[in-house]
Amino acid sequence: MEKIAPVVFPSPAVPPKEEIIISKATTDKEKREIYRLRYQIYAEEIAFKLAAADHANKFLQDELDEKAMLFYAKVGSKIIGTGRINIGKLSDFPPDLVETYRMDRFRKFYDKKVDPYFAVISKGMVVPQYRSSPAFYLLMAEGYKLCCDYQIQFSFVNCNFHLIPLHEHYGSRRIDKNIIDPNIGPMASLVMLVDDVQHLQTVRSPFFRIARKRTSLKQEVVNWFNSEFACEIRTTVNSQLIAVDELWSIICHYLGDMPHHIIPILEELSILEAKLFLHCCGSIVHCHTGDFITAGGNASQELNVLLSGKVEKVESYSAERISLGQHFGESGLVKRTIHSSSYIAIDDSDILVLSFHYFSNFRKRHPNIARKILNNLHKQNYSLYVIG
Repeated sequence: MEKIAPVVFPSPAVPPKEEIIISKATTDKEKREIYRLRYQIYAEEIAFKLAAADHANKFLQDELDEKAMLFYAKVGSKIIGTGRINIGKLSDFPPDLVETYRMDRFRKFYDKKVDPYFAVISKGMVVPQYRSSPAFYLLMAEGYKLCCDYQIQFSFVNCNFHLIPLHEHYGSRRIDKNIIDPNIGPMASLVMLVDDVQHLQTVRSPFFRIARKRTSLKQEVVNWFNSEFACEIRTTVNSQLIAVDELWSIICHYLGDMPHHIIPILEELSILEAKLFLHCCGSIVHCHTGDFITAGGNASQELNVLLSGKVEKVESYSAERISLGQHFGESGLVKRTIHSSSYIAIDDSDILVLSFHYFSNFRKRHPNIARKILNNLHKQNYSLYVIG
């Protein structure tokens, strides 16, 4: 075990005298504990349909683990979180990963004689009782510091659609590329421009406290990215850069009417209440023709609403048509559930994704608005639960 940084951080989830210690896994025993923790969170808690897991031993590992640096967070003798970073040249990554992150395009930033390093961050997770603690930040910060040490310009990550705001808050940007992961379903690809300190400050990234002390930054990477990915940037609504009224206007434009007139779960909300809910819990995800939006048999941790384009149920033999403003797939907004069917975009489409995690926090801060939303969900039979 290689200890990285002990941190004392009082919070409701962490007793004041406990330390969160971040360490790098160096032994087989530590790595097995990490693989088991992944399985515990992904399979047993979230109920992801893990196609490639070792269900007999309750392990979750893959080919990237062999060359990865694995970190874990520990309180006392208990591992409470983990994260992984792979650093390598283009040839070091599997072809499907190169395609997932459009690495060939990012290679164009460099001189042809240079064989640059890239980073891929993955498998970042924390057990439920410590998700209000700094554990996740501390794990991700180790990855960011390694990117700085290796002078990496581009660090990649992907996530389920409902977690896009989290990664955009940390400073990553979407590159308008979605995939279907056999284990955890539809994923969005993002990149962090490691040297773009201004962006980290703008989105109030926790990494800014590290980044602001750095020198010898390559500022030209920002202009290059904005030029090379201009089309992708235009199709993306960054959840951390969009104002409340601006998001409302965009959704109005898509629907051709006020959202609370079209989207059933917004019924009986005032304009101010609907604006607040959408801004706190929602993000707009652009999907290309053929992109999976839900995966049948996999976890739903969101409520999906069609804003533009066309979406179709894969397994359907009927001409089911999803109308603009209509919810599709199982609702995981209030409680995680399982999607019974897969839905794909049959045209370029924009989806309003309302997050289970963000709604959980919203409920605590705005209980009266949340109650109206819960009543609307109950009326629409989106999910079965008791309103408390």
